[in-house]
Amino acid sequence: MRRKKIHPQSGETLAEILVSALLFLMMMAVMQGAVAFCSNAQRRSEQLRGSNAQICRKLREDGTAGIAKGTKDYIFRATSADGTQDGNVVFTLEDVPLEEKEIEDDDGRKVTFYLYGGGAP
Repeated sequence: MRRKKIHPQSGETLAEILVSALLFLMMMAVMQGAVAFCSNAQRRSEQLRGSNAQICRKLREDGTAGIAKGTKDYIFRATSADGTQDGNVVFTLEDVPLEEKEIEDDDGRKVTFYLYGGGAP
């Protein structure tokens, strides 16, 4: 049976330990940046969802009709998946009533909506 020789010089050198520590710290920095980016994106998404919900609520609560802007015809055609070729007409909507409605959000900005079909959603 062979015996393993234990060398008194075996193990990692200081340079190897420093390189591995440096790589570990670099990976931690990348992960910290990714987590910070995701946190900021989630916070912004929540703000946008809240603003959108508020505007939708105001559109529903405001029972008044918008300003009449006439009518418009819509033609729906079949298209290719990449949108480069138009196909046959699938269906048309003629004389659709078109209205414009302005809502003010909490920041005081006015948001204009174009309502099709004569009323708020």
